Amino acid sequence: MDVPAYAAPATIEDALRLKKKAGAGARIIAGGTDLILKMRDQVFSPTLLIDLQNVSLNTIARATDHVGIGASVTLSGLLNSDDINDLYPALVQACREFAGPPIRNRGTIGGNIVNASPAADLVPPLMVYDACVVLTSSGNARKVALADFFEGPGQTVLAPDEILTEVRLARMPADTSATFIKLGQRRSMAISMVSVATRLTLDDNGSISAARIVLGSVAPTPIHARTAEKTLEGNAPSDDLLRHAATVAGNEATPISDVRASEAYRSDMTEVLVRRALLANLAGLRKSMSSD
Repeated sequence: MDVPAYAAPATIEDALRLKKKAGAGARIIAGGTDLILKMRDQVFSPTLLIDLQNVSLNTIARATDHVGIGASVTLSGLLNSDDINDLYPALVQACREFAGPPIRNRGTIGGNIVNASPAADLVPPLMVYDACVVLTSSGNARKVALADFFEGPGQTVLAPDEILTEVRLARMPADTSATFIKLGQRRSMAISMVSVATRLTLDDNGSISAARIVLGSVAPTPIHARTAEKTLEGNAPSDDLLRHAATVAGNEATPISDVRASEAYRSDMTEVLVRRALLANLAGLRKSMSSD
C-alpha cells in the first residue's frame, strides 16, 4: 500500500484546514484500528492522514441534561469513567465485550461511529440513550441525532468539510433500565452476528413512558425497532407484553446471509435477544423498586 502523508495538528481548526485542503484524499485517524486494516486491504487509499491525538477531544464532561464524550475518548477511557459507569450501564456492557484490551486501549468512540459498520458494537447502546453527535466545520457546529447519522454501510451524513468532535448522551430519568446483548461466533474478539440494546423508562404510575429497542447487524445500518417501541409505550410492563414486543422487533429486522450467519438465524435470534434484554430491563426495574 502507498504511504500517505501524515499530520498531527494541535487544534481542531488546523485539522479542518488540512482536511479541506486535501479534499477527498484526507482521512481522519484516531485509534486507527479499522482505518489501517482498510488501507491494507485497499478499501481506502488516502493521500493524507490527519491524526487527532493532539486535539483536545479526549474528555468526558457531565452537563445538566447530557454527558459529552470527546470523539477521541477510547473504549478503555469509557470503561474507566465514573460518569459512564454510573449513568450508562448498557454502554459499559458493550465496551466490555468489544475486542480485547489492546484494541480497547486504541479504539475510539468517534472511530467506531464514523466507520459506519452495521455491526458497530457501541452504536446500539448509544442510540438507546438518545445520543447525538456534534459535527464541526470551520466556524460552525451542528448536532445530528445518531439515529439519523447513518445512510448505509460505511456511509454517513458527515460532510467533506466536517469532523465528528463529540458524542452527547441524554441524561436518563429515574426508573430507567438499559441492556446490551451481543451474539458472536465466539465469546470474545468477534464481530456481532446480531446485537441489541434496549431501554425501558417508567413513569410515576409504573407505565412505560419511554421504550428504546435498537438492532445491530440485521439491517444496512443500526435501526430502532419503532413499531415494537410503540407497542410498549403507554402500557404497564409485563412479561407477556415484552415477549410480544420482541416478536414485533424480530419482524422489523431485515438481515442478510453472510459468512457469519444466515438470514433466518439472524431473524430468529433478533427476537430471542430482544426478549432477553427487555426481560432483563424489567427485572432490573422491579429490583430497583423493591429496594426503594
